[in-house]
Amino acid sequence: MRTYLAASILLVSFLLAGCNADEKQLFGRAEARWREGNYDDAIRLNTLLYERNHQGQYAAQALLNIGNIYYLNQRKVRDAITAYEKLVDVFPGTTEERRAREQLAKIFENEIGDLTAAIAQYDKLLERGDLENRNEVLYLRANIHFKKDEFNQALLELRRLEEEGISGHLAHLVYLKIGSIYLIQHKYEDALSCFQKVAEAPCPECRRHATLDLATTYEALFDFDHAIETMRKLDPSPQNSKLVEQEISRLEQKRKFVEGKREPPLRAHR
Repeated sequence: MRTYLAASILLVSFLLAGCNADEKQLFGRAEARWREGNYDDAIRLNTLLYERNHQGQYAAQALLNIGNIYYLNQRKVRDAITAYEKLVDVFPGTTEERRAREQLAKIFENEIGDLTAAIAQYDKLLERGDLENRNEVLYLRANIHFKKDEFNQALLELRRLEEEGISGHLAHLVYLKIGSIYLIQHKYEDALSCFQKVAEAPCPECRRHATLDLATTYEALFDFDHAIETMRKLDPSPQNSKLVEQEISRLEQKRKFVEGKREPPLRAHR
């Protein structure tokens, strides 16, 4: 009896090892087809991998790969949503589920324009206790509230992030967004304080946004000297040099308009 049981266990182990080897090989083939740009075959192989063993080692990754190929490579948004939604339903709590929800949020926000659905995905992510990029997700959710013109809610969430002591690139993004809200609300001194914190950021794009927003804020305060001085601090580049020249000319004309009631000039396109 013991000999039979041991033999049965050994046989099952061999079968499982064989199945795992087959799945690993199939997964490798699917990855290779993806890298080669053979997207249809990559989807076919990932679908086969999932269908062979719905709870296998590679099943969740196969669904994630299918969604990513549809979304990132073929721009088939509806098919991507189907794959991602299947993944989050079948594999809750996994790393793949987190990545799928992040992709769903991006699709709803940027491709479909359903901002409420995007927030719902971020809400689901924030329910997880193991979310490593929690602050980033909180920022992305606050940014959607900003897009929905829900400025008070966005400001509340961004201020909470600030209070948590965030740093680096994310902190600069938060300050830029808070400053933008204050600018919209005509709280110019508060806006200046936020933009000044980003004006020397390592990220060129953050510096550019902060500098332009600082100039806009000074202009709103009719402080044309500081507005012009700030424009001159833009990083040197052909695009920026042309913009600086146009904006300084416009600001000088606007100063004359304010002082002499002449026709105000139009703002240059950023």
